[in-house]
Amino acid sequence: MPLPEKSVRCKNLKMKQTEMLPNIAHYELAHFSVETLKVVSSKLKNNPLNDPTTRFNPLLVPHSKGPSPVAIVLGGFSGNASFYVNAKFNERNPAQVIDQAYARGEAPAALYVFVDALTTWGGSQFINSAATGNYEDYIVQELVPALRKLSAVSQDPTDWCICGGSSGGYGALHLGSKYPELFGRVAAIAPDSFFEASLLPEFYHALPLWDKYQGSARKALEELRNGRLMKNKNWHSLLNAFGMAACYCPEGISGDFKFPLDIKTGEKIPELWQRYLRHDPLHFLPERVSGLQKLAGIYLDVGTKDNFHLQYGARQISKILKDQQILHDYVEFDGNHFDIGDRRIEVWKWLAHLWR
Repeated sequence: MPLPEKSVRCKNLKMKQTEMLPNIAHYELAHFSVETLKVVSSKLKNNPLNDPTTRFNPLLVPHSKGPSPVAIVLGGFSGNASFYVNAKFNERNPAQVIDQAYARGEAPAALYVFVDALTTWGGSQFINSAATGNYEDYIVQELVPALRKLSAVSQDPTDWCICGGSSGGYGALHLGSKYPELFGRVAAIAPDSFFEASLLPEFYHALPLWDKYQGSARKALEELRNGRLMKNKNWHSLLNAFGMAACYCPEGISGDFKFPLDIKTGEKIPELWQRYLRHDPLHFLPERVSGLQKLAGIYLDVGTKDNFHLQYGARQISKILKDQQILHDYVEFDGNHFDIGDRRIEVWKWLAHLWR
């Protein structure tokens, strides 16, 4: 799939804005090759965290010929693109799982794109935020157009699926419902939703530390970068709270953000909490019914013992879709949030059936 080169001027040097790079192979795949799409992003330029603006997006390129459908894979919180193709000890990585699933007829011969969108805070939620950067614009206005220029990629939106688990599932619902003309299908495993049950408890875990930092995002970021934040026993909940605050409730353009709770009493601050809720799929999906109706397929999957109570959010999302008579596939499995990795095969099976 040769990628046409596009050049931009940057500090008097000629840089390739998008470029296909070969990968160093540490294992063999029978039906795909691993390559990397490098994007020098203008949309992430001057992001307040000084995170990289050059992004490396691994691709699984099928050996089969003809226009390929595209599966865009969004990582979960603190996960990222390269994790999917790294060799693992005594375990198959997602690329190897897809390769073997294809041989069994359980995954399509598609171009799989693992999106590089990690931030210092652990995730971008694949939205634009003044506290993290414009990751929605990076995906929609830079990554997708670069992929569409590949010679062997289908241009039909119904051949494009955006998918992921947890934060990646959230991003899939957000981008798919907002841009159905780009992503004709959406697959979300345990997507972040129902913030009252899933996100609010994380803020209560983090509130004593937020009090210690005197409500300063800058202090929290300093503690993250010097390693002290990660030494806390419940570091994941703390990082999750700070990371989601940066995505959903930025303040100004300096990287500051707001917690939705009174720092002393723990009471919700109504106007701030409403800013968070505007990003909850339970609130934005009913406002995007026309976009949802344009989608060719929606797949939802969640465990009945989800650690963040996301089964309740998924059930409410399914109800929203049912109430609007929007056809979708909904599956609950006997497991928890950390079983998401084993559920990706169900998405590949779903797509294999649709794209056969």
